[in-house]
Amino acid sequence: MKKILTLSVLVAASLVLSRCGSSKSTTVAKSAATPQAMVAEVKKNYTQAQMDQGKTIWQSHCNKCHKLYTPDSHSVSKWNNVLPRMTSRAHLSADEAGMVRAYLIGNATDVS
Repeated sequence: MKKILTLSVLVAASLVLSRCGSSKSTTVAKSAATPQAMVAEVKKNYTQAQMDQGKTIWQSHCNKCHKLYTPDSHSVSKWNNVLPRMTSRAHLSADEAGMVRAYLIGNATDVS
């Protein structure tokens, strides 16, 4: 009986560890993209109208809690670090968060 319990614990632990490893590699892959590649991805997937809508959402939601930082006040990587937490706090839908990200990333600093 102890062997079965030990085996079950080992299998469960390996499943948990394998899930942690796969999500971590995804995070590394995202952070490995260059700022220029992220801007190109945003401009490929979002129209100017959607980016303008992202600006409107950003102005109306983010200004409720703090002053608005201009898009060029932060680098692409800084916006990518801040936005997941802030869009969650602002209770934005995935579509709204995507448009806000597109607007800010498309207008961030460090892009030539």
